[in-house]
Amino acid sequence: MALFKDLGLVLRRLDYSETSLVLAVFCRETGMQRLIAKGVKRGSRHRPSVGIDLLELGSVAYSRRAESEAQLGTLTEWKQEENFPGLRRDLPRWYAGQYAADRTAQATQEGDPHPELFDALWAFCREATSAAPLLSSCRYLCTLLREVGLMPQLGACAGCGTRRELVSCPYFSARQGGLLCRDCEPAFVEKWRLESRTISAAAAVAAGAEVADADLPGVFDLLDYHLSEVLAKPSRVTNLLRVALGMRRRR
Repeated sequence: MALFKDLGLVLRRLDYSETSLVLAVFCRETGMQRLIAKGVKRGSRHRPSVGIDLLELGSVAYSRRAESEAQLGTLTEWKQEENFPGLRRDLPRWYAGQYAADRTAQATQEGDPHPELFDALWAFCREATSAAPLLSSCRYLCTLLREVGLMPQLGACAGCGTRRELVSCPYFSARQGGLLCRDCEPAFVEKWRLESRTISAAAAVAAGAEVADADLPGVFDLLDYHLSEVLAKPSRVTNLLRVALGMRRRR
């Protein structure tokens, strides 16, 4: 049985019994790990129970049998490093954090490390107090998509390759991986018509440039739609985040 030590962020937390938890922990060096924390909620007169919360950073130690990678590992040690109180300051920030955690858990494979993505999620949680939740969410989604190789093509038509500056590309297809011009779009069933300003704003967010607040809802909807299509699974937190941010219902 191998023993591992790493730095991890709790992305999912499920009560397993009266005393135990099942956790999805995103580790910096070893990637996503599904762990059972046996007896972690059991306390005594001399030893209080250990609380492990969602979106908490900690030093983690766990054991896993080499021949049973599909099974749960066993948490052997957890030491809290940060709990990011800024995330819990209000509902928009808290749901933005939950959304980032949910999308990360959906898009990454167990045991596949993404150190840069881990650092980006850590920074996202740290900056929650001062950063605007919607802008932070859009920027983190771009980082997530780049790290897992799913970033859509926003500078040219995904069908013919013509640059967006040379031809109008008013459609977006997640399954084709980007924009579609008017000549290519009739051949594809899955597509979404976009405003030109939304495409420009999404490209600006991906490049780290400034974007008008009025354009951010469209960018978020585009990136969220793309992830839902390519993963074939929507996020359970999307609607909660949209309501908390006062966004209109997506058409």
